[in-house]
Amino acid sequence: MNSYDRYYNCIVRAVDHIFKNFFQDDDIQEVFKSQSTKEDSTVAIEIDGSLSGEIIVNIPKSTLNLLIQKMIPDVKPNSKSLQKHYADVAGELANMITGTFANQLQFVEQDIKLSPPEFDNDPITIKTLYENINISFDSSYGGFDVDLYYKEND
Repeated sequence: MNSYDRYYNCIVRAVDHIFKNFFQDDDIQEVFKSQSTKEDSTVAIEIDGSLSGEIIVNIPKSTLNLLIQKMIPDVKPNSKSLQKHYADVAGELANMITGTFANQLQFVEQDIKLSPPEFDNDPITIKTLYENINISFDSSYGGFDVDLYYKEND
């Protein structure tokens, strides 16, 4: 199995694990159409170690609103207070996915460190030097995309 396939499978397993076990969402599935646009929220987490780059989770506001209601039940649907939780909930989702991804990487002999999440701020602006994996998902909370930009370090 090549490195693209290994990392791809690690991301899919990480997302599947988080949504099935933390959000009780058995409807999570990979889809083959992008679920977000450039106007949607993004969370970037840098990766450093034997693999370097970043993971970006792109989350439409409609998906983020439903995840906020699941994670913070006191927030009322369609209220303006949803917006004040965007960065925290999107960051936590990205942390859970990326942390599970990092755990999966141990099994393919990759050792990495993760940075704190950056909401709507992309720390790596020039991505031409990186390999890229883009995966779209649909869940009972809505769709979102996960992008991995990476290069292997010797």
